[in-house]
Amino acid sequence: MEQVKPEAGTPAVEQPKVEPTKIEIKEQLKEEKPALNLEKTIKLALDLNRRINQRGKLLETINTLEAFEVAQKDDADETDTNFFQGCTLTIEDDKGREFTTKNPFIIREVASRVNALCVAKLAEIEGEIFIPA
Repeated sequence: MEQVKPEAGTPAVEQPKVEPTKIEIKEQLKEEKPALNLEKTIKLALDLNRRINQRGKLLETINTLEAFEVAQKDDADETDTNFFQGCTLTIEDDKGREFTTKNPFIIREVASRVNALCVAKLAEIEGEIFIPA
């Protein structure tokens, strides 16, 4: 506090302290935003890296499926038949058991469903890739 020297015979008068306004306090808090500690920063970076890798794998799967379908269409005759005619779909588990089909309807539906699932998951993952303010 600032004190004014009194004149001879008068008491000392204290000057009122100026308080910062709410706007000034908010601006000061923005400037003093606490930095993430190292552990939180590393966790954030690893999480973003994982999501970016998931995005890359999903894009690769989508592109592979689309390229496969284009190749099948190009190879198909100019007829209205299913362009998956002649394809084989095989699903194998960890124990080596297999499910195999040559049914073009099933193959088309599986390819379509896998593509739709990948596109939906890609949108979800891309929505989670951001650096918090």
